[in-house]
Amino acid sequence: MTKLYDLEPMIMDCWHVCDDLQVVFRQIGDGELEPTQDEMMNTLMGMKQLYQWKFEQLFFKYEQVLKGQRE
Repeated sequence: MTKLYDLEPMIMDCWHVCDDLQVVFRQIGDGELEPTQDEMMNTLMGMKQLYQWKFEQLFFKYEQVLKGQRE
């Protein structure tokens, strides 16, 4: 049975989107080599897909917790 506390690490993991964006900002502003447009698009598309999956998995776990509380 999934418990409410099982959500905490998944929620915290989703907050990494802010850290990951900070890495992108630093590379654009202060990096030795400025990313090409293709590199930026690939990076952002990859991040988008990664966080889509993370949020989908988090929501699935959340639904399991709710289901477990009703039983």
